[in-house]
Amino acid sequence: MAGPAALPRSSGELVFHDTWEQRVFAIAVSLCEQGHYPWDAFRERLIAEIDAAHEDPWHPDPGAPGYYEHWLAALEKVLAETGLAPPANTR
Repeated sequence: MAGPAALPRSSGELVFHDTWEQRVFAIAVSLCEQGHYPWDAFRERLIAEIDAAHEDPWHPDPGAPGYYEHWLAALEKVLAETGLAPPANTR
């Protein structure tokens, strides 16, 4: 992925700051590979989540959601849209 949805990397390797980030990444990729949703649907939702945050990439706010928090929000919405999970606000 490129643009606002580009994965965080350091020296070409994916960067995760916590175990939950690795897990949510793996879940999203695995469900896509299993055919539960097309990757483009997830990517578009991720871009929308990042855009909705109105963050300035050149002056990040340390209190703002991080990349994988956007990833999780996008995954929750795709899962709700596909019927794989209930919408987050109904749990």
